[in-house]
Amino acid sequence: IYHVRVDDMQFFEFLVGPFGLLRVVENIDEVEITGIELSGQWSPTDTINLFAGGNWLDSEINANSVRPDTVGNKSPYTPDWTFNAGGDVRIPIGRSLFLLGSLDFTGVGETWFHAVQGQERPTGAAAAFVNGEYSVTERDAYWLANARLGVGGENWSLVLFGRNIGDEEWLQEVIPAPEFGGSFTHPGTLARWGVEASLIF
Repeated sequence: IYHVRVDDMQFFEFLVGPFGLLRVVENIDEVEITGIELSGQWSPTDTINLFAGGNWLDSEINANSVRPDTVGNKSPYTPDWTFNAGGDVRIPIGRSLFLLGSLDFTGVGETWFHAVQGQERPTGAAAAFVNGEYSVTERDAYWLANARLGVGGENWSLVLFGRNIGDEEWLQEVIPAPEFGGSFTHPGTLARWGVEASLIF
């Protein structure tokens, strides 16, 4: 369990106006974050290892001289929760030969990327632009799964791996630009497969 007070928290945003497009750093005077974090690991046999961990938190802007009407909103870039769980196996299948495998899941909760949340705000942009729509600065929760399967010895391994095997569409980063009615988004990697070989000298 933890409780943290953060002074002068910084976050990036884009401003649009007669000056063009400008990325600036803004300070939030005071933010409070309260949460709980749990993790555990269990090996039911010598060949199987299981693990899980999670974090739940609640954040609140207590003071913001730049945008006073954001007091009470959540802290930017702070997911409501995170969770991961999985397991791996190393099973003997012959003399100095092992079957290797792993499967893990990661989840990230809803995340705001701006101090203004779910509201419209007038902007200093040209008349052709509409009010900034800040509801688009929230990223939805997402889940990813990764897997590995292969064989190996004492000092080598050959493994087929898959990342984001469910081919989940997710956003790695959101840079708010509400004057455009949206955000600049950096899509996360879709399903990716490959083969990995390793040798320890």
